[in-house]
Amino acid sequence: MAKHTILMQTAQVQKLIDFFDGYTDDKIASCHFEGKKGIKATFSVESELDAEATASHLKNLFKATPAGKVLYFSIQPDTFFKK
Repeated sequence: MAKHTILMQTAQVQKLIDFFDGYTDDKIASCHFEGKKGIKATFSVESELDAEATASHLKNLFKATPAGKVLYFSIQPDTFFKK
């Protein structure tokens, strides 16, 4: 399992925090909220997937929720912004 830092942002960032803090499934061993600054939230995620695939998996999960269908949001690995 690899540990990734995942950055999430939306105007209603609390919805992302409420959904993902403590989240687990068959691909995500743990997902813990680390901190928030403005519209950005940082999560520590342990997953069998690489960072890009982990972010994509989380994004697809949130897209399937009622809030995810109407909110504009971004979920990226922290390495995305260091390219």
